[in-house]
Amino acid sequence: MKAILSFLFFMFAGIGMYAQVSQTGYYITRDGKRYNGVTIENPDYADACERVMISTEMNGGKYYYPKDIAAYGTNYGYKYVSAVVTIDGDTASVFLKELIRDHEILLYKYEGKKGEAFFTIDAAGKYAQITDGGERYRQLLQARAADCPVLAELDELPMRMTESSLTSLYESYTECSVNNYPGITWGFAVNAGYTWFNFEDKNRFEIPNRPYAMPGFFVEIPIDRRISFRAELYYFFTQTKSDEWDATFNTNNFDYKRHSLVLPLLFKYRFSNVQRKVLPYLELGATLDFKLSGTMRSVEGIGSDVRLISTSGAKVAVGPEFGVGLEHKLDNNHVLYYGIRAGYYFGAAATDKREHRNNVSINCAISF
Repeated sequence: MKAILSFLFFMFAGIGMYAQVSQTGYYITRDGKRYNGVTIENPDYADACERVMISTEMNGGKYYYPKDIAAYGTNYGYKYVSAVVTIDGDTASVFLKELIRDHEILLYKYEGKKGEAFFTIDAAGKYAQITDGGERYRQLLQARAADCPVLAELDELPMRMTESSLTSLYESYTECSVNNYPGITWGFAVNAGYTWFNFEDKNRFEIPNRPYAMPGFFVEIPIDRRISFRAELYYFFTQTKSDEWDATFNTNNFDYKRHSLVLPLLFKYRFSNVQRKVLPYLELGATLDFKLSGTMRSVEGIGSDVRLISTSGAKVAVGPEFGVGLEHKLDNNHVLYYGIRAGYYFGAAATDKREHRNNVSINCAISF
């Protein structure tokens, strides 16, 4: 446990250090000169809209304000521009984070003492705050997607005054796609594959492998435009026997039966930037197996100590599961999912024999 806690501490400390790490970038002066190879110190700090510290070989580190430079950014696309804006009736000189820049649509974000605000460029070439719930911004997007065959569907997409929502809407209109807005889906599913069983205490007992098929249903809840949470529930049944026969007890050396409910809890990443009706996806999570009924009988011992032992097996099995697949949009109401999964489950309840199961399966589902 101490080792695990130490690992978690250093992991989160590393993440925190990474979030504050300086980045190599550039800045542009008011007269249009660009200086590359500078260091943008901690570009994600709280007052990034008001000032920035830039280190160069000449000055060794200095704060720059919007009146000093025209823009700055990193080599990875992170960019701020100097602007004079009006927020809540007050005029201020600030740095605006550039979210979108193409020949027709510009979008900027302010995040500072006055909260969060978004800006576009008006007909006079000035920065105009989006204060109408984004309707003017949507009109710019509609004009850009005038020839899109799914424009009516795009116009029904929700819009919130957040960076994620506004950029997702931009991608949807300019790419003529509703892939960024999957919505909550539910439907029926089938998981079929092959399973490898074994039990162990002091010895390890192998049981013949078995194919299986589980009927069930699912619900998928989007977290953002590409990540969603998917919960499934299946009915699982398997029955298998060993090939060895014991004449003393007139039975197979192993006889195993299990009825259970299987609950996969998965996070799914959809490649929604792929502009077509069939999208690839990745899945990763854990699966819980709750036993409803079933027993395992085994013949054990040597010579006169041979005995027939009955155990109930693990009441709960749990383990990681991951998969890859394709999401095929059939129409506005139906989506077909098909993919391949692999999982490893082990008995989580107290038992005199530790139960293991490995699965490789094909998963198919359709939403309504």
